[in-house]
Amino acid sequence: MNVSAESTAEEEIKNSSDVFDDNVNSMENGDDRDNSVSKASSEFALQLVNAVKSMNNDEITHYEMVSLFNSPDELQCLFLFIRALPYNPIAKIYPEEPFLFFKGVPAPQAFDLSEDMARDIETFMKGQNSDYYADLRLHDLEQPYLDSYESAIRIYNDMVEKNRDSYHANVKLAKSQVFEISAVFVCLFIILITIIGIS
Repeated sequence: MNVSAESTAEEEIKNSSDVFDDNVNSMENGDDRDNSVSKASSEFALQLVNAVKSMNNDEITHYEMVSLFNSPDELQCLFLFIRALPYNPIAKIYPEEPFLFFKGVPAPQAFDLSEDMARDIETFMKGQNSDYYADLRLHDLEQPYLDSYESAIRIYNDMVEKNRDSYHANVKLAKSQVFEISAVFVCLFIILITIIGIS
């Protein structure tokens, strides 16, 4: 694990959390309040998404990811967010390692959340304080955190779709390379057989 990448990821996520807490706790009345809540919700939504991506990329462990969230509201929101995420949403459909003249296509790791990892996170969070998560339902979240949850789900799923499309496009290119190289070898083989037959 890269220590500088880990500390940078933790720092960015912590900063987002601090901004969210400050905005929620120091909101003013009227339109300014609505704007502050909306901005805070968006920032916390990005914090949730970035925390999971950092964990999936092995920049931080799931213990470190959970420790980036402080208040009961944040932890409850994270708990429900992890529960709602799809498991291994981008299936590996092509070899990742190069072979002879053929290049591999790495599958995206940032969204590669497994069911086992999600279960480990849930167990760890319940072990820290099971009261936070007892009979927890989505409607139990305060409105700013509910907004963050919904935004985070939407952002995460959009990113999954874009990464899946990009991965499939790269696989298509790699397969076309296989066909091209194979065709060249077949042509060379036919020419060689023809030359041997003539001579």
